[in-house]
Amino acid sequence: MKKLGIIGGLGPMATAYFMQRIIELTDAASDQENIEMVVYNCPSIPDRTGYILGRNKENPLPKILELAHELERQNVDYIAIPCITAHYFHPDIAKAVFVPVGNGIKETAEYLVSAGVKRVGIMATDGTVQMHLFDSVFKDFDIQCVYPDVECQKLVMSIIYDDVKAGRKVNMEEFYTVKEQLFEAGAEVIILGCTELSILKRDYEVGPRVLDIIDVLAADCVNKCAVARPECQNLITK
Repeated sequence: MKKLGIIGGLGPMATAYFMQRIIELTDAASDQENIEMVVYNCPSIPDRTGYILGRNKENPLPKILELAHELERQNVDYIAIPCITAHYFHPDIAKAVFVPVGNGIKETAEYLVSAGVKRVGIMATDGTVQMHLFDSVFKDFDIQCVYPDVECQKLVMSIIYDDVKAGRKVNMEEFYTVKEQLFEAGAEVIILGCTELSILKRDYEVGPRVLDIIDVLAADCVNKCAVARPECQNLITK
């Protein structure tokens, strides 16, 4: 059994749900067979999208690195970051510590390849979209990405920031509008590419052919640190 370190709070509810999914996907018959986790729930880390797009000057990387080093000092075997926009900094984080740092985008690409999926629709923050975080990895796996148009991307951002992060009820008609547009653009599967959208899946019916990246992250952590349940192989909704 290995020890998992989590750089969390980005946002706090997504971190709590991430831990829940790790527990649910672990094949444990007792408390002792679950993964030991060291979790830093640090919501004071500056907004990743705002910094990446130049809307604010507060760089979130120094605080993220501080937490990564602290986890390293606590002898964790693997580090996870349940925030996809923060994967923009993944190369810097991975170089700064000796502990392996999970890459949820790469893990998602590998999962899609195993499922035979070649074209996906991406729901994610403006920062993730504009920095091409998915495209830059998926191209190496021959997976094409399609994105919402300008108006639908505004709906995605509103769901993430105005609804989920603000603790408000989600307008699911807006979600389905975006989902349908992506399917019409040829997507075989929709990626919930922001961990706030994972909360939406937890609380609402998202329908078939949806892959939640927090499930991929959780399954990766379980496979690295413990024994996984069979559900880890069937993450796309039916």
